[in-house]
Amino acid sequence: MKKMSTAARAFLISLALLLLCSVLNWGAVSGWGNVRITRITQVGDNGLRYSALLYVPKSATNETPAPAVLMIHGNSGNARNHESWAVEFTRRGYVVLSVDNLGAGDAEYSNEVGNRAVPLTFAQYLFSQPFVDKERVVASGHSAGCTGAVAIANKYPLAACTLANGRAQEYFKADRPYLGNLLWLTSNDDKMNKEAVVLEQVTLVFTNIGALAAGETLEMNKLYGSFEAGNAVQLVNVPDQIHEGAFVNKGHIGAMLNFVQQAVETPNPIAADDQVWLWKDVFGLCGMLAFAATLLTLAVLMLKIPFFASICQPLPRNIGMRGTPLAISIVVALVFPVVCLYTGSFGLGEVFGSREPNLAIFQVRFTNIALPLVMTLNLFGLVMFFLFHFTWGKKEFNATLRDYGLTSAQKTGLDFALIGKSALLAVLVAAIGWTYLDVQNKVFGTDFYCLFFGYKPLAVYKLVYYIPYIILWVLSFVIASLGMNVERRLPSTGSECKDTLIAVLFNALLATATITAMVLIENLIQHNLGANAVALASWKTDLTRLWGMPVGMFIGGAGNTYLYRKSGSVWPGAILMGIVCALSACLYGQVQF
Repeated sequence: MKKMSTAARAFLISLALLLLCSVLNWGAVSGWGNVRITRITQVGDNGLRYSALLYVPKSATNETPAPAVLMIHGNSGNARNHESWAVEFTRRGYVVLSVDNLGAGDAEYSNEVGNRAVPLTFAQYLFSQPFVDKERVVASGHSAGCTGAVAIANKYPLAACTLANGRAQEYFKADRPYLGNLLWLTSNDDKMNKEAVVLEQVTLVFTNIGALAAGETLEMNKLYGSFEAGNAVQLVNVPDQIHEGAFVNKGHIGAMLNFVQQAVETPNPIAADDQVWLWKDVFGLCGMLAFAATLLTLAVLMLKIPFFASICQPLPRNIGMRGTPLAISIVVALVFPVVCLYTGSFGLGEVFGSREPNLAIFQVRFTNIALPLVMTLNLFGLVMFFLFHFTWGKKEFNATLRDYGLTSAQKTGLDFALIGKSALLAVLVAAIGWTYLDVQNKVFGTDFYCLFFGYKPLAVYKLVYYIPYIILWVLSFVIASLGMNVERRLPSTGSECKDTLIAVLFNALLATATITAMVLIENLIQHNLGANAVALASWKTDLTRLWGMPVGMFIGGAGNTYLYRKSGSVWPGAILMGIVCALSACLYGQVQF
């Protein structure tokens, strides 16, 4: 019997772990089949395609209609942001409908349509469902999503309305202002909504709706009115929570559950502090890592196919720096991200992050912070590479394109056949991977998602918009590969297996160390000093919005290095990881198109 190759064995192990993570993630989100998750699509009156996720527990039937919660995310997110909330509400017997706002997730964007259109369209859908008790519907918004939640509250008879980290007293300037049960959630760590400003705004809102007497001082966490009368209102401060932390904070979720369960007759009451949502993030993260491992091992396995076998070249000469030059290179790699974060990627972040229609090449309104940061880092990396080439590379080794892994052993110039085959391999592997995600979504209704970041299927009609991102990410990863795998390539231990493992870990950790440290420091500063803290909170890059960038950079750095070691070429790893990171950043970052 023919022995299974190492490449085939590695792929099958990765695939088995991927399947296991898919099942575990589905179990955590659905309560092991107790909740059916469906992607709902609607066409608005304006002809735009809208999208939402519907979570329906088995107890919600036409014969036994259940209460429901309609959830609306903020500017920088999508329907999956609310999945931690959805897990807890469906456990308690609620139907949950979480929408993709304009341009987010699978929804279409138009700068001519207001941000109330999507929530109102899905409110109409929700109120039309026979398994929903129309007398027990709650609208819930986060940040800019509060606009949509209040629009629903002003139009439909709600049992309650919850607003998280919102800042808009003007939301209640309507012909029929909402006068029912209202929970306003904030945090003294929210630098977008300073505590004094929130108190002023909410005092005005509560006064306008009659919950406070004119001139009365609003007390934080005090309940005004009563649930029996249907006019309970409350401003709750959640400690140790930044603006984006509303979805991953037990105190925040507990306060919301406690309020809604008092306002609405709940089919399956469970104590507010009894929460299990964290497991879906644990299994989501494991799934992301297993997904990346499966793509990488699949790529190596496909390199055994005769057509792609010519991609593999002998590993280039080790011309990596040693001693003081290597130490300087490592220090620079750790320090320069701090400069980029402080300056907002030297202004590139502000250009890419504009909320006005611009940059026609991207066709976006609100783009991802990670892209300009990675581009700036690698523009600097390109300068460092040229310095390396004209000093250490030329002086010590008379380095060639082959030494840089940019061409095949038989060529002195670029080998476009090698690049073309590498691109085809990467596209095929990515297509297989995202087909798996699509099947997982159709079968289980779930994606891999952890703390605002992850992998999900593509909305096919949006595919053309991803192309410019993919090109820029691939170019950035080509430069990154030269830095990681050529300039800082470590001495050999004599074992290729050990060398690969060490290189993968070294490059992955070096790529993520500074970003991870800065994000942690930013959060610690806000938690200890509050929203009025300066230091990192005043930098031109909003560190709290980097979300899953440490995870993405870890996967990108590790994958790029692994395929370089397996193929002897920069191109397979740079192109595949460029595609993977471009899609994950566009899908789960601050992008709308």
